[in-house]
Amino acid sequence: MEQKLCEESVCPTRIPVASRDEKGFELLLGMNIQKKAKKIPGSLILEAAYALTASTDITEDTRDIFPEGLPPSYVFIATLRLKGTSSRLTFDLWRVLSKDKEIQVAVTLSGKDKSVVFTTTSLTAEEQRVTFRGVQTLYDGKWHQLKVLVRPRQVSSFLDDLLIQEELLEPVEPIYINGETQVAKRRGTDLPVAVEIQKVRLYCDPHQSERETACEIYSVDDERCPLNRTATVDEEDWTTRAAWGARSHGHLVAVSDALLMFTQRGIWNLLVYFMVRGHHVGRSRMPLTSATLSSSSGDL
Repeated sequence: MEQKLCEESVCPTRIPVASRDEKGFELLLGMNIQKKAKKIPGSLILEAAYALTASTDITEDTRDIFPEGLPPSYVFIATLRLKGTSSRLTFDLWRVLSKDKEIQVAVTLSGKDKSVVFTTTSLTAEEQRVTFRGVQTLYDGKWHQLKVLVRPRQVSSFLDDLLIQEELLEPVEPIYINGETQVAKRRGTDLPVAVEIQKVRLYCDPHQSERETACEIYSVDDERCPLNRTATVDEEDWTTRAAWGARSHGHLVAVSDALLMFTQRGIWNLLVYFMVRGHHVGRSRMPLTSATLSSSSGDL
């Protein structure tokens, strides 16, 4: 009952998903990412994404994003790609700061140890953190969907729709809305981080975690995914490209061997010709007839 009441008061906006509208926050719009970042091809042909650079500041007043704070349960979902140095940095993919710049909520990516850290408030301490391991593939330079399901006493992480880890939480306290909400910031600083983002959403209904698929990730095998998905060129399966490369290499080797054999035979034929011709010229400078050629070939 508390969750339903909070959903009605805390989550006034809707996100169109399939044939229904889900209560939540479309952060691509709310954080003005679509206006501040360059539009690029996404994980699939029909998907669009946005490239944040090291100078793209994604910061908004929290009261404009979450005017009534956060519900006791929610689902944070981000579809992103980490390339280059961003895959080795430690940065807050999403965070809510207090007026004093203290973190109230954050999803932090740690490229150093290939983990994800969830930070939230606590009634007994300044903050509480949960570290999720087993997410190494998030840092492989390909598109991935990261999902963090937050409940009053538990937090769970998913990568490409696979459950990674579940951990217990201590009781939390509500956030203050007089600070800032940010995306893609170096941990402990206001420095932006270059990252490619396709989706950033926060759903107020925790059950949306079960309904939301990761079909936008081409490698995800889910019976709910459309059959006509087409990956962008740079998201083709690396194994397919590796196999093609191996076959191409084999073809090149075969062609190279054939050329070498042809060249060797050609050189040998030329040597035989000049040796035969020189032999007859040296003997008597007589016209080279079929008989003498036959005789000379026998001498060779």
